[in-house]
Amino acid sequence: MTTAANQPAVVVGIDGSDTALGAAQWAAEFAAKHGSALTLVHAIPKLHWDFASADAPADLDRAARSDGVLAAAETAVRSTHPDLAIHPTAVKGAVATTLVDASDSARLVVVGTGAADHRALGGHAVKVAHRALCPVVVWRQPVAKRTGKPLPVVIGVDESDQSTRALAEAFDIAATLHAPLTVVHMWEIGAAVGMGDLGGEGPMDWQLLDLLQTQQRQRMDALVEPFARKYRNAHVNKVFQDISPAKGLTDLSREAQLVVVGSHGRGKLADSIFGSVSQNLIHHAECPVLVVR
Repeated sequence: MTTAANQPAVVVGIDGSDTALGAAQWAAEFAAKHGSALTLVHAIPKLHWDFASADAPADLDRAARSDGVLAAAETAVRSTHPDLAIHPTAVKGAVATTLVDASDSARLVVVGTGAADHRALGGHAVKVAHRALCPVVVWRQPVAKRTGKPLPVVIGVDESDQSTRALAEAFDIAATLHAPLTVVHMWEIGAAVGMGDLGGEGPMDWQLLDLLQTQQRQRMDALVEPFARKYRNAHVNKVFQDISPAKGLTDLSREAQLVVVGSHGRGKLADSIFGSVSQNLIHHAECPVLVVR
């Protein structure tokens, strides 16, 4: 899955739904700006085609429907990106497994939420975000509307190695989309200075609070600085908030075009210990979410 310039392709899952078409349009826009090809993947679950294999007309009809789904998606994408290299492909296999396999050589995998109501996230999108070998965009229509300058890309960071990888991805994505980048560190400081478990009535250590805030800002500056040197044209806004990361990033997603977060998954156990913040965001954010492993 590479272009003539040896760029990894952007892969998008197609199932005939409106959210899949929205995901395809987002993926096409990114691929065009990144100089990549776009691969449209329609998976045909094995359970279906095994049962249909004994009935040739039914099998042919299923193949025809698959071709129709891919053709409709390609037509929609070409209406806005006529020169983009597009590769439609139908694969017999489970949806999540097919997209995870494709992620091995992809720049990004993009999947729709699977439902018009973004709070009823499709199971396939969750599984792909858990298991993919490249970053995954879980797409939903953003609430915010662009009225002038591009909406920001928002990235939540902490002090983990994975957060550094997510930050690198966020800088690259923001540069590709020509968008400003909002780097956010959120930490519930109250619990560390005598407020957390006492309903706001504990003794506040103001000196400790000031020290912790200063240290966190210094760490954020140190984390961002190497990437700011590399991406010299980046417009970076740093935000430090005393709020839970899940709530804070969800709030910011209402004014963003994309939220970037690390998965905090660990190998084969990622399904059971998928990071609480990323898990919350892919269910509740008000814009597309990019999950970085």
